Amino acid sequence: MGMTSEARETDKPNEFGFGGGATAPQPEPETRSAEEVDGEDIAVPAGDLTGAITHAIEEATDSEHS
Repeated sequence: MGMTSEARETDKPNEFGFGGGATAPQPEPETRSAEEVDGEDIAVPAGDLTGAITHAIEEATDSEHS
C-alpha cells in the first residue's frame, strides 16, 4: 500500500475551516438571525467567574495581611 497525494473528500475543509479524518463533529449551525442574537451576552457572559474569583483572592490576601 503506497502513499498517495490525491485529495480525498474527507480532507477538504468543512465550513469552519477544519479538514482531515480527525476532525470533530461539526457544531449545529446558528438558526437565529444576527438581529436575534444578543451580542452583549456573548461578549460579557452572565456566568462569568472573574468577579467571584477576584473576590476570593482579595479575601485570601486580606486575611493573610491582617
